[in-house]
Amino acid sequence: MLYITLLLVAQIFDPSAIGYTFMKIGVGVRPVAMGNAFSALSDDENAVFWNPAGLGIVNSYQVAGMFMNHVTYLNYYNMTSAIPADVVGTVGIGISYLGASDTEYSERGENLGDFTNSDMLLNLGYGRSFGRHDLISIGGAVKVVRSQLYSFSSYGLLVDAGLIINPVKYVYLGTVLKNIGTRRRFIEMWEYPPVNFRQGLALKLPVSANQLALSCEYSYYPDSKSTFSVGGEVLIRDPRILGSSSGRKISGFALMAGYQSGYGEGTFSGFSLGFSLEILVNPGLYLDVSALLLSYGYLGTSERIALGLNYVPKRGRANR
Repeated sequence: MLYITLLLVAQIFDPSAIGYTFMKIGVGVRPVAMGNAFSALSDDENAVFWNPAGLGIVNSYQVAGMFMNHVTYLNYYNMTSAIPADVVGTVGIGISYLGASDTEYSERGENLGDFTNSDMLLNLGYGRSFGRHDLISIGGAVKVVRSQLYSFSSYGLLVDAGLIINPVKYVYLGTVLKNIGTRRRFIEMWEYPPVNFRQGLALKLPVSANQLALSCEYSYYPDSKSTFSVGGEVLIRDPRILGSSSGRKISGFALMAGYQSGYGEGTFSGFSLGFSLEILVNPGLYLDVSALLLSYGYLGTSERIALGLNYVPKRGRANR
């Protein structure tokens, strides 16, 4: 039903009038390293951007900051957090900033100084799970967008709505409709948000104290071809592998890899590779250090690093 609705919306809007282009850039290291196949696997602070329904299954306090160098000329900064409130659900907050410097010249070629073009996003989400073992989780997010081009600026208000179902043990189905909202006038042109429908399937398979996650996803925008993604993650937490000494600091290590179609041509275009290192700071408090490399083929590469804190108030580990 959501897909049919999106198709109807696409027939109303002229694809050439769709803007908010930076909203298509994936947020976070782990989701992008897994080929952007994250709608069904959203189980950390990144859920506020990918599928707010995933906030409903987050059971620890999480905050992360990310820096990305995007095809050399653009810098992207992001901060996300997830705050569980017991039986009430979980609140997610996200802030993003994309900026690039440029130089203004007069008609005579004189340098008039530098200026910055930028996009900013403030995201507030909520998710809650229902049923035994979080059988169903629903969520939504409200996003305020501001874009600056030279001396011109424009604002927009968007919403996301998502659903995650765990019908069978270890199996997750995720659906999300993103970027539904207002058109905005930029300079003299009106543009519409890039409404995005995503449908994903994920498997989270425990292996002793470790975990293997596999995911695949379909994504559709009205102004571009549909894309398909696949991704995988191997998470190691077994003390026998990491070291069994009582004073060990490394409590987890993960390798992620993925592929998404639609990135164009070139060697390894659309492929991504990342890693994450989890360090025990204090009982219940963990530091995450992660990084990835994403290839755009002939357009170059995108590198990003992230630091995060994960606080588990009760004994045990977070659900990831």
